[in-house]
Amino acid sequence: MHVKGAFTGAVKDRPGLLRAADGGLLFLDEIGELGLDEQAMLLRALEEKRFLSFRGDREVSSNFQLVAGTNRDLQLSVREGRFREDLLARTNLWTFHLPGLRQRPEDIEPNLDYELEQFARKSSQHVTVSKDVRDAFLKFAQSPAAKWTASFRDLNACITRMATLSPGDRITAPVLDGEMERLKNGWVTRFMLSQQDSVHSLYR
Repeated sequence: MHVKGAFTGAVKDRPGLLRAADGGLLFLDEIGELGLDEQAMLLRALEEKRFLSFRGDREVSSNFQLVAGTNRDLQLSVREGRFREDLLARTNLWTFHLPGLRQRPEDIEPNLDYELEQFARKSSQHVTVSKDVRDAFLKFAQSPAAKWTASFRDLNACITRMATLSPGDRITAPVLDGEMERLKNGWVTRFMLSQQDSVHSLYR
């Protein structure tokens, strides 16, 4: 939330997510990415139902239920000083751990169809896939070789690339082969970078 004149381009008041959620439900994806100032504002909004707008001089009220998602270990973030312990205690009433795409191979096929539908809706381009190519994709996607380290984001990007690159609005075997190679190389690179980050953290 900000008020008119708070910064260049702020030509009118904007209610923001916290104010807009008044009387309802607010979903915050990746709550672990919030900065410490935003965490403090959120904590006050949850506990006192009031907070200061950005560059504002008056408090506003908002009463909402919060559902938050994260792929971070927030307990570790607390120990590292990147997440407030009091905010974690306030929000950690119920916790549900959702397995990633790699642990849910049965969800890949229906989401292949869903992603193609979304691509068609956004691009006005209806892309199809033959049974042979579809079977080859599913065999790869549900195999141990498919790491899906970014879960559904990987799948979304994968389908979007294949649909975009496919000639004649039909995903072909060469396009699939190229995408599988791209995915495997990307997963190897991410793994190597994560190993480097782990080594660096050990020697801080």
